[in-house]
Parts: sequence; structure tokens; C-alpha cells
Amino acid sequence: MLKERLNHLKELLLTEAALVENMLKKSIQGLMGKKIDILHEVIEEDEPMVNGLDIEIDKLSTQISALYQPEAKLLRTILMIIKINYDLERVGDHAVNIAQSAVDLLPYNFAEVEPIIRQTAEEALKMLQDSLNAFIHEDEKLARDICQRDDVVDDLRDECINRFVDLIKKRPEMSVVFAHLTRIVRSLERVADLATNIAENTIFVVKGEIVKHGQDERL
Repeated sequence: MLKERLNHLKELLLTEAALVENMLKKSIQGLMGKKIDILHEVIEEDEPMVNGLDIEIDKLSTQISALYQPEAKLLRTILMIIKINYDLERVGDHAVNIAQSAVDLLPYNFAEVEPIIRQTAEEALKMLQDSLNAFIHEDEKLARDICQRDDVVDDLRDECINRFVDLIKKRPEMSVVFAHLTRIVRSLERVADLATNIAENTIFVVKGEIVKHGQDERL
């Protein structure tokens, strides 16, 4: 019974992960392609589904912990599923933030900064994909690699914001556009942070090590 419930819990988490990853892809696709139908899908259809899965995973995790009192690696796995569930729900929120800002940006042209925004989006999305693969396959090496890549997205965010500030000085009438673009790149940076959290949690499941801010502590 415990094994069956744990497998169901993992299946729910993987369903949520696939949905959230697709939400992020669609929000980026809608932003770059100015596709309002895709953006509305993210906001109106996908978000309620993620919220429902979030609640279901939280309930089942609590039930398993209370009923079976699992030990060692099994307990670590359940605890990390609870944390990853929270991180995935937050990624979904950021995908919605991006989609909402993208809707407001539909009438405007921001081609001059599109390449660096696309690069930031691609890096953040790849980190999320890799962090989920690391968790699924308990790939410690990949998880540690993801932790090292967070600075790349931080640097891209800073470069984006610096360029936005310079452009606002030259074109103050576009300040609202660059405010939305700033919200988007900050959301992408937060996605990268959440992907790093998932990678750190994977290391905890596999090795029993707490990895936070570059520090390791074996339990």
C-alpha cells in the first residue's frame, strides 16, 4: 500500500511538472510570437490545473507521512516532493506573470531587446527541464551542474535591466513597455532560482546532503 501511494504521489508530481514546463514554454512562445490565444491558455486554463494538483500532492504527502511514518531515504523523498511541489506551483505563477505582461505588450515592438530576452528565457527553461530530469533520474551530477548555472541567468537579468534603463532614458514614452519587460526577466530569473531549489532537493534525496548557497552539510 505504501509503495502504491508513493508511486501515485510521484505520478502526480510528474504530471504537475510537465504542465508547468509547458506553461513556461507557452508563455515564452506567446511573448515572442505575439500569440494571444496561447497566452490566455496559460492564464485561464493551465493555472487552475496546477493549483488543483498542488493541493492534491500536498494532501497525499501529508497522509503518507502520517499513516506510514517512513524512514531514511523514503522520508527524504516525501519531504522533497512537498518542497518541489511548492517550487513547481511558484514556477506556474511566474509563467502566468510572463503571460499577463506579454498580453499588455502585444501592441508594442521591442525587437531591439528581443534577442537577450529570448536567451534569458532559453537558459531559464533549460535549467527547469534539467532540474526535473535530475530529480526523476536521481542524477546527482546533473543536479550539481544546475546549481552552478544559476549565475548565468542572474547575469543575463542584470544585463537586460541595465539595457532597459538606458533605453528608458532615450525613450521615456516606452517606460511602461520596459517595466513589463523587467517583470518578465525577473520572473525568468526566479524560475532559474526555483530550478536550482529542485536540483538542491535532488541532491538531498540522493546523498542526504543539504546544499544551500554553495554549502554542503551531510545528514
